[in-house]
Amino acid sequence: MLMTLTRVRENVLWVVGRTLQDSKYFFSYLIGVALFLSMWHSRVIHRFSPRAFAVFVVFCGLSLIYGHLFIKFTSFSFKATHGLSIQFLCGYLLLNTLLFLLVLSTPFGIVTNVFILSGAGLLLLFISPGVTSDIREPVDYLPDFLCLLLSGIAATFWCADSLRPVVTEGPNAVYQSFIDTFFHSRQLSSFAQSHGLKTISDIRMAGLSPRLYHYASYMAPSAVMSCTNSSAYATFVSFLVPFGMLLTGLAAFSLAGSIWGAWPGIAATLAVTLLPDAYQQGFGNKFLSYNFLQQVAPGGLYGVACVAIAWMFILDGCRAGRFASILCGYVVLIISLTYKAHFFVANAFLLMIYPCIFFRGLRISWRIISAVLLTSLFAFVVSVSQRLESIPTLRLDGSSIRPYARFLLLFTDPGFFKSLFYGTLVLHRHSNAIFGLCLAGMILMSTFGLWTIVYLFISLSLKARIGAAAFFFPLFVTVNYIVMSVGLAMDAKGISYADELLHRPFVWAYFVLSAWTGAGVYAFLFGNGLPRRRSARILTAIFAVSSFSIPLAWAHNFQTLPTFEKYASYRAFNSVPSALIKASLYIRRHSRPEHVIQDSENDPRYVITALAERQDFAADCKLWSWNSNPIELRNRLEELAAFKKMGNEADLTEFIRRHEISWYLLRPESEVAWPISFRERSVFNSGGYRVYRFTP
Repeated sequence: MLMTLTRVRENVLWVVGRTLQDSKYFFSYLIGVALFLSMWHSRVIHRFSPRAFAVFVVFCGLSLIYGHLFIKFTSFSFKATHGLSIQFLCGYLLLNTLLFLLVLSTPFGIVTNVFILSGAGLLLLFISPGVTSDIREPVDYLPDFLCLLLSGIAATFWCADSLRPVVTEGPNAVYQSFIDTFFHSRQLSSFAQSHGLKTISDIRMAGLSPRLYHYASYMAPSAVMSCTNSSAYATFVSFLVPFGMLLTGLAAFSLAGSIWGAWPGIAATLAVTLLPDAYQQGFGNKFLSYNFLQQVAPGGLYGVACVAIAWMFILDGCRAGRFASILCGYVVLIISLTYKAHFFVANAFLLMIYPCIFFRGLRISWRIISAVLLTSLFAFVVSVSQRLESIPTLRLDGSSIRPYARFLLLFTDPGFFKSLFYGTLVLHRHSNAIFGLCLAGMILMSTFGLWTIVYLFISLSLKARIGAAAFFFPLFVTVNYIVMSVGLAMDAKGISYADELLHRPFVWAYFVLSAWTGAGVYAFLFGNGLPRRRSARILTAIFAVSSFSIPLAWAHNFQTLPTFEKYASYRAFNSVPSALIKASLYIRRHSRPEHVIQDSENDPRYVITALAERQDFAADCKLWSWNSNPIELRNRLEELAAFKKMGNEADLTEFIRRHEISWYLLRPESEVAWPISFRERSVFNSGGYRVYRFTP
């Protein structure tokens, strides 16, 4: 009896000790992510904020809690591998997606919705049944922390410009980010101030329902903005972009690690986040630069992370013969539609049909039947979607190959490759078939660069080491991307840029090929573990550290386009008069979130709505040529033009009352016929920019 009690006590002490050890790594990882977030926030606002650090700690803790619940209740068969990274990645996306649903469906503010999710997460954690603890030694946690360290450092270096966001040059302030920055910033403040979908307007016009768009990536940043009292712009450059880059590092580690193992997963993180993409390798097309586009269109960072989880389910399901994993993969892919719609389109058919080919133990007859049924379903859904005006053109007819080729050549830097491609695609009149093959070669080289050669070598060397589903994964993704780029028609509906579905999926294809290949190189050299020889370890460490030089060398002026004069420098396309900034910030400080503002020049770059963090009555954005204004907006812009020509104070007052405009910013270059008595009622004047307050 005494021996039995002793054994029970020893077992209890062992379990308690194991739990405390796991908790130690849990909290260390949590604090590590929070420190990166706090460092980025401090660099942008120029001071350390204890409140922001506390918010980041809570945010990271919730992500890990939701990740723990996600992995517990899903069918990952490799859940014991690289646990903290996959746990944080899945937890963040689950938490953020649930927050997105609450923001759209409830009348509560975003902070209240965060409290709801916090309580729900803690309750589920408390009442959920226990799960057997993974028995891992301290060294088994090392890959997670190395992945976090590499991803965080890479994000810090690549975002060097945007983490020093504003540079004063005389009477102007230069924002060191791409022109889309103000659009994204306004989306953050819009969701941070919302109380349900009915309170959110299209950025172009108050009262107009927002267009279909991948809004989900704005949720957690909007919550952080509200909880830390940060500005929308500061939150965008200090959280949304660098944190998204960190997530892609975790996604590369998790996806490649599920195939090759945790240590090759570290190489995948390094390959995706630090090594040069095709443009930096010298292939000359910045429009096909992975690192460039992920900063310019940061929704892709979150879209990549979400689709990577979907593919982990699919590959796991095919390998283990789990239908539950396949279904989970389909569900996660549908969720990715809210993060980056282009990646959903690029993966929908491939991810749907992949199990028909590679699912373990499935009879050939069932493979054929399921493939036919799923293909028919896909074709039916696409056909129905084309009847909706909000869905871009989806037609695989090859009609875009020549205009898309000319478009890509416009973005190619002068030099050998531009001369080669120009001579092949423009000077010689090839048939469509030959032209398509030449264009495919150009796209392959300009997107992947030297990764293509390394991939071919590794795939031939390591075929026997992994299953067929994982082995053919990058090949299928690459072929799918090339077929879309060469075969899809341009969008004829004017939903966005006509070439977006041809172009944007390159980000996902590059991510997969570089992550898979980087991990494969490591597995080829060292297997799934640390290098055995000391000299090999030293050389590997030197290579990893030296890779930091890539972002250090390329990060300056990174979000510019040198092939176009108007986008060749931040000064050329993102310079804003300091007086205009002061006027916008005055409105932000003295107005309420529900107030509607108006700019005398109709806010053509969304600068005022972004910095003032208030809804424009009407904006006429000149940045995107595809953007055709709806009839309601055109009518409103005409009314505003007439408003500036009014010379009667009673008419002016009636216009303001009828349209419920709370604030008006009059620029010095704007000509108005207002009476002097009305014009001099401004409440703020900075460098000729006058601010008028029309409602209490």
